[in-house]
Amino acid sequence: MTNQDVKVKKSTKTKTPPDETKKLPIEKEQKNENRMFWADSLAKEMLEKYPDVNHVVSDAKTPSGKIHVGALRGVILHDVVYRALLDAGAKASFIYRFDDFDPMDSISADLSEKFSKYMGMPLCDIPSPIAGYDNYAQAYANDFIEAFEKVGNHPKIVSTAKDYRDGKFNDLIRVSLEKSDLVTQINSKISGTKKDSGWLPIHVLCESCGRIGTTFAHDFDGKTVAYTCSGAKYSKGCNFSGRRSPFDGGSKLTWKVQWAAQFKVYNVTMEGGGKDHYTVGGSREVADATSVQLFNYTPPFDMAYEFFLVGGKKMSSSKGVGTSAQEITNLLSPQILRFLVVKYKPRTAINFSPYADTIPKLYDDYESFADSYFGRKQARDPDEPRIFALSQVSRNELEKPIDRWKPSFSLVAYLIQIPHVNLLTAMENAKGSPLTELEKEDLKETERAAKVWLESYADPADKISILQQTEGVKRFLDLSKGQQNALAEFADFFANNFDQTKQAEKAREVSIKNEISVKDFFQAAYTVLVGKKEGPRLLPFLATLNRQFIVQRLKGVQ
Repeated sequence: MTNQDVKVKKSTKTKTPPDETKKLPIEKEQKNENRMFWADSLAKEMLEKYPDVNHVVSDAKTPSGKIHVGALRGVILHDVVYRALLDAGAKASFIYRFDDFDPMDSISADLSEKFSKYMGMPLCDIPSPIAGYDNYAQAYANDFIEAFEKVGNHPKIVSTAKDYRDGKFNDLIRVSLEKSDLVTQINSKISGTKKDSGWLPIHVLCESCGRIGTTFAHDFDGKTVAYTCSGAKYSKGCNFSGRRSPFDGGSKLTWKVQWAAQFKVYNVTMEGGGKDHYTVGGSREVADATSVQLFNYTPPFDMAYEFFLVGGKKMSSSKGVGTSAQEITNLLSPQILRFLVVKYKPRTAINFSPYADTIPKLYDDYESFADSYFGRKQARDPDEPRIFALSQVSRNELEKPIDRWKPSFSLVAYLIQIPHVNLLTAMENAKGSPLTELEKEDLKETERAAKVWLESYADPADKISILQQTEGVKRFLDLSKGQQNALAEFADFFANNFDQTKQAEKAREVSIKNEISVKDFFQAAYTVLVGKKEGPRLLPFLATLNRQFIVQRLKGVQ
């Protein structure tokens, strides 16, 4: 493997990729036959148009810095289409390209100014800022690969630099140079872009300084091009002039032409992109026209998707703005992060904020969609079962007992704040039986995510502690008589009844009897336990605590 390869840094643990060839019957998730999930609809359209094609789903990113969560949305959406194709019986593959031959045109926010001397050089030719990698592009590419593999994406990884240097783009470079006037006409007609006289649609790799973003090429003679390293907005050139072959890594295509060329080189049948590429006269329109008119290749099916915002802000890899993909995979459990992306249609913007109750609600929504999938409740939306199925990190997961018992995220988050509470014992008390090994694994991951959330993102209101006995009794005495009597009557019932459905009925009964609302009852219970008017779902919370303590506290016993 050369130093131009984008490779995954080997882990000390052996990973077995999930079996992505297994067909998951769409009928199992799609209860409403008259409506199809958007990815299934797209897969159906692709198969109707090209029934015997080996479909290639493709996505790409320039590894110019820490890759943000917005790019992760793209990978997951493309993986969803790939899975939908497999489920529909298609022959399909999924590739992910790293455009590592692109020049460095800005310095990543996490780097020092010493990297400014590499501006304009191909990312694959710049030293790695992180020990253990061969080059700059490889370091950031692998950081992103690790992130998207955590959430169940396992595409074939492609290095554009390697393929340029292996000659895979040679024929398309030649066509682009021989018909450069056509490229100019396409750009002028669609986007209104004007090019200098003699312009050629390539960036030549300067033989003097090694920059590729600072050169102007002209005069193709069939074998070589003339060029001058004249500079760019972000970097000075070295002013070298000469001639060289544009083939075998001597140059790269300008990016809109390159995008169209990549469709053909990799036989892409489906590739989407962020909505900024889909404006009228934008890059996708230019790439599609170039694909047809210059390369005689039918453009792939597309999928425009909205931005993934963090706190209302769009992110940039090169500028270091926003949450990196790696950071968010450390915050959310893999299937929850995947669920966050899959549950929204591509054209819907995701504005994610890890603060307040966003994360607990996300976990609760996931469990609600699981209930829909397993038939434990009627789905509010017919897409819910399919969304749940496509949110699984591995397609094999749906063959496991995923309908296993799971506590809510909020409950776990509250319990780990209470001293002397053994979380496993508390959960087994709440379930009413020992946890299985799979349930223990789920609990461990939820506990990990809850700790990260509490330490970095939770509001003060989400942080609780059980009141000391004296304070608890004081809060009880401050309640209305109706609330006191309702809590005391409920406590007598709770002492010997473990059925939460019957407990809920009893709570309503004692509230009506004592002329208070059910809301007043719950607020009173939270008040004497944690000193607040709200908290985790009350009955599951009570089930995890010492029963004698609960009875005494709800009766205001000193």
